[in-house]
Amino acid sequence: MPVSNSTLSRTSLEDTARKICESRGGKWSGTKGMACCPAHDDRTPSLGVSLGRQAILFHCFAGCDQQSVLSALAREGFEAPALFSASATTNGPEPTSTRKPSAAALRIWRDAQPLRASPAKEYLESRGILAASPALRFHPRTPLGPKGRTRFLPALIAAVSLDEGPVAVHRTFLSGNTKAAFDKPKRALGALGESAVRLFAPASGKLGLAEGIESAMSAYALTGVPVWATLGNERFGLVSVPESVTELHLFVDHDAGGELAASRGLSAYACDGRTVHVRKPSSRDTDWNDELTAWLRRKAAP
Repeated sequence: MPVSNSTLSRTSLEDTARKICESRGGKWSGTKGMACCPAHDDRTPSLGVSLGRQAILFHCFAGCDQQSVLSALAREGFEAPALFSASATTNGPEPTSTRKPSAAALRIWRDAQPLRASPAKEYLESRGILAASPALRFHPRTPLGPKGRTRFLPALIAAVSLDEGPVAVHRTFLSGNTKAAFDKPKRALGALGESAVRLFAPASGKLGLAEGIESAMSAYALTGVPVWATLGNERFGLVSVPESVTELHLFVDHDAGGELAASRGLSAYACDGRTVHVRKPSSRDTDWNDELTAWLRRKAAP
């Protein structure tokens, strides 16, 4: 019996995942494992490693973000292309019908309040973002940390959703109207799968994707295209895009991470009846919020 490309791709992903776990003092078993996280000084394995259908998935239980983990792995020789399936254009993302929404995340979302006059609204406005989205709320006492050492902090809360509703949340912890000063003030809670922060509904067949919430809101402000936040450059291609979208805009950062996002997005989302546009900020090493704030400065100049 011939071996399919998808089977070969999955075998390759599993081999890479096993090597990551074993090279970093961890253990691989079946379709998942644990390893010492390369993005922080980790002496006890805290990096969850698992197999999706399109990619190796990582979750640092100490709070390191995906980009930090991927960058650290790349420095150790595990380049981004090796972490993704070569058959991503023919296989859909890992099914999420078997994933249960995070109860803790949904509780935070339910308890959060509209932005209105809140530190979260002030935080967005300080970044030049004035538009409102129903996917964003404010929670004055967002829990952070394990039981017994839990802190309760103000945070901008974003619903991370599928068609059926929120399955996770993204938290931007705040100090006044700025990001909190501790390490990793932006953290997701719950399994993201193919979900996204669906800030605005697609309109007239148009939709955009951007890496982060601020970039997505900024791209919307500058272009009028409704945008979703993928919550990671590596998640371009993993986020599910509705079949009704005929014009997809990839609002990527103007840096190496943006190049990865563009490559992943073009491979995964190009199809008959859909045009895909890659759009970058004008200056190197900037994102779409940088582009918005620069535009606002030019507009305000005499």
